[in-house]
Formats: sequence, C-alpha cells, structure tokens
Amino acid sequence: MLPHRTIISALLAFVILFGTMLSASAQTFYEPPRGSDERKAILDAMRPKIETEMRGPVEFVVVRLRVMDGFAFAQLEPQRPGGNPINPANTVWANDIEMMDGLTVWGLAYEGSSGWGLVDAVTGPTDVAFFNWPEFYGAPPQIFGFQP
Repeated sequence: MLPHRTIISALLAFVILFGTMLSASAQTFYEPPRGSDERKAILDAMRPKIETEMRGPVEFVVVRLRVMDGFAFAQLEPQRPGGNPINPANTVWANDIEMMDGLTVWGLAYEGSSGWGLVDAVTGPTDVAFFNWPEFYGAPPQIFGFQP
C-alpha cells in the first residue's frame, strides 16, 4: 500500500498535468492588446451598426475580445464618448428595453482581404444569441467558449 503522501502527490501531479493540457488546448485564440491597430479595426467594424442602434457616437468597454482564424468575437458595453452612459430611452430599443438584458453587445467580425468587417451583432439578448454562430458562420467554437 502506498503511503498517504505519495497518493496525494500523484493526484496533485495529475491535476496539474491535466490542467496544463486543458489550458494549452484552450489557448488557441488571443486578445489583441489595448491600443493595437488590430483591436481598433475590429471595434471600428462593429461601431457603425451599434451607433445606429444607439442613435449617436459610442465607445466600447471591452469585456471580452477573442481572435482566431480570421474571426473576432466580442462582448462590449457601449457608452457615449468620455464614458457617459447611454440612456436606453434614446436608442432604437426604447420600446423593448424592459425585455432586454441591458445594452450589452455580442459581435462577430471577420478579417477579409479589405480588412475587418461586421458579420453579426446582437444587442441585449436574454439568451445565448450566438450559440449557432460557429455553424452558421464557420467561426471557431473556441472563441465563443464552446468546445470544438
């Protein structure tokens, strides 16, 4: 029979090894750093649709931004330039805001030969609106947090 410490050490080594393997396989996407041209181009691709919905200029608080295989997936909180909040009553969503989960934006962009372009974006969904985006648009499931 193995001593208690040996069993614990073996289990701990297995957990660390398994965690390292999962971490390595899960890190196939990356987040463009703040201030980078790539990050700006991705957000600029999403901006026109969101500015139309918000009825005015927006800047984004980036909650999540993942890039992989030419796709970018973002979770964004739009706000007015300078950090001022957006009043939902002044948006295209004024009559629907009670049925929405705020103004959070989930967006998907793709980098083509002419740069980044918007593929799809959903504002304020109360469910996982992007669950079919990997199949529908061919985007890698990992950027959404799904298993491949």
